[in-house]
Amino acid sequence: MALRFLNPLLRLRSRTRDVTSSLVRPTPIEQRFARNPLTRWIARLALATVVVAGGTSLFFFPLMDFVTQRSAIAEKNSEFSALADANEQLQTEVNALQTPEGIRNAARAQLGYVLPGEQRLSLVPMPKLPTDLPPTWPYTLITDILTVRNAATGTPSSPLAPLAP
Repeated sequence: MALRFLNPLLRLRSRTRDVTSSLVRPTPIEQRFARNPLTRWIARLALATVVVAGGTSLFFFPLMDFVTQRSAIAEKNSEFSALADANEQLQTEVNALQTPEGIRNAARAQLGYVLPGEQRLSLVPMPKLPTDLPPTWPYTLITDILTVRNAATGTPSSPLAPLAP
């Protein structure tokens, strides 16, 4: 078939084959690295294994390190922001303690300091009231009343909650 009737790709391939055939000659069978097709197949498989292992060591392991380092950096950034907030609060407290009013307020809050003419009052928190009443007559009536009120209002937050207005 004449070259002008072939499509452009086949014409190019034919011309390239003509040029390269004069430059390159096939290797004789006795000089080939692997004469047996099975040996060639095993050599190709070994080469593919080496390429995959190299690609893994060049791309996968550094990518894993990158992800690990990115999470460590994010953790350190959150720690840094928490420490920066704590430093800011401490600096605010230091600035307040550098004024006479701040010193007086800190002495009142932490040491119980009172000015002359003032009286200090200490409020003690309410003790926990017992909720188990004896099973005798006046207490059974109170227990029943408290049970009905608890059922009507929901669970109480303290022993005196049903008695609150």
